Amino acid sequence: MVAAAFAAFFVTLAKIFRFGKKVEQRKRTEKTLKIAITRFEVEDEVNKKSDVDIRSDLSEWVRKK
Repeated sequence: MVAAAFAAFFVTLAKIFRFGKKVEQRKRTEKTLKIAITRFEVEDEVNKKSDVDIRSDLSEWVRKK
């Protein structure tokens, strides 16, 4: 009886651990995807501008900091 209770406890503990691991992995994947999308949007915006406009925007950005 006690052995069955311990076994059930450890099985439940293992399930919780695996579930937590999956949740954390999903969070990391979502964060990585969000970063990739932001990077793509920035690159796209930069590619649409001329070199002079990019330098001007960067100079303005540096002055604001």
